[in-house]
Amino acid sequence: MKIIVIGIGNPFLKDDSVGLRVAEEIKNRFDVDVDFLTNTDFDIINKILGYDLAIIIDAIKCKSQPGRIHILSVDDLFKGYNFSGTHSIDLATSIKIGYEIFGKEMPSDVKIVAVEVEDINFGYECSESVKKAIPKAVEVVENLLKKTD
Repeated sequence: MKIIVIGIGNPFLKDDSVGLRVAEEIKNRFDVDVDFLTNTDFDIINKILGYDLAIIIDAIKCKSQPGRIHILSVDDLFKGYNFSGTHSIDLATSIKIGYEIFGKEMPSDVKIVAVEVEDINFGYECSESVKKAIPKAVEVVENLLKKTD
C-alpha cells in the first residue's frame, strides 16, 4: 500500500503550525512518505495523487477544547468543519476538485487528523494545549499507519 502523510500549516502562526510539527515527528520516526504544505490550494491534489492512503494533519477551529484531536474522513469535511482559516482554498474543496478531475488516481482513503487550535496569531510557539496534543496526534497517525500493516 502506498501511503503519504502531509502536514499542513503556517510556521509563523502559532497553533496553525501543528500539522507541520506532527508531520515532522512522523518523518523522523516512520518509514513513510511525508510532505509539508503551507496551504491547501491545488498543491494538495498533486501531493496525494497516486497514493492509496493519504493522512493529512491540519489545524481546525470548531469551538471544542483546544488540543482536541478529530479524526475525519473526506465526507466529514463537508459537514461544517472549519480549518484554521489560513488557507487560500479550503481542504474540502481542494480534495473534492481532485476527485472530480482525477477520479481513481486519487487515494481510495483519505484520513484527516485535525487538532483544535487556540491561538493562530503571529508567533513561533504553539499554545500549551496544542503543544501537549502533538504527541497524542503523532500516536493517532501511528495507529492509522499500523492499520495498514
